Amino acid sequence: MGWSLFLQHGVQAVSMEQIAAAAGVSKVTAYKHFADKHDLFRTAIRMEMTRLESLQGAAALDGDGPIRDVLETFGRGLMSYLFSGPAMDFYAALAGELRRTPELAQAFYEAGPGKTFENLKSIFRRGCARGELAIEDLDLAADQFLGLLQGYSSFQIALGVEPTPLADTVDRRARAATELFLKTYGVP
Repeated sequence: MGWSLFLQHGVQAVSMEQIAAAAGVSKVTAYKHFADKHDLFRTAIRMEMTRLESLQGAAALDGDGPIRDVLETFGRGLMSYLFSGPAMDFYAALAGELRRTPELAQAFYEAGPGKTFENLKSIFRRGCARGELAIEDLDLAADQFLGLLQGYSSFQIALGVEPTPLADTVDRRARAATELFLKTYGVP
């Protein structure tokens, strides 16, 4: 109901009147469903993060299959999302706004990056329990794996510069990150 307006103008610049008009409902109707635009923004974040989790793959999040396959599936899903138009638009349009609105930043972190981080640690725990991984510090390992996946692309996304279309690199990144990660943490 307001996601595209938020992406175009930022949360602070959009009013509930504009959101209601774009949705074709009255302002009263909009307020019946959402306390304010921040509530709507948090709802939109949760919906977007549900899409992210579906891209990460149920098999990856459930931990079915060999750890190599699980990590590659997770990596492909995460990077496919991060390199998608909506995600890139989100970061470009709202990154500064989230720094100015700490409660929205926290809501976004908990629903998105924080949940992804916890999902990845859960995958690692299951891999360790099955004897496929040997990890002492799950936080450090998750940080490292995500860094291997994203690499320098974070700067490219932030600057809007893509010498090679990032979406074309997803499979190669997921395989290479998994391979390098397993050289450190995999149990032969």
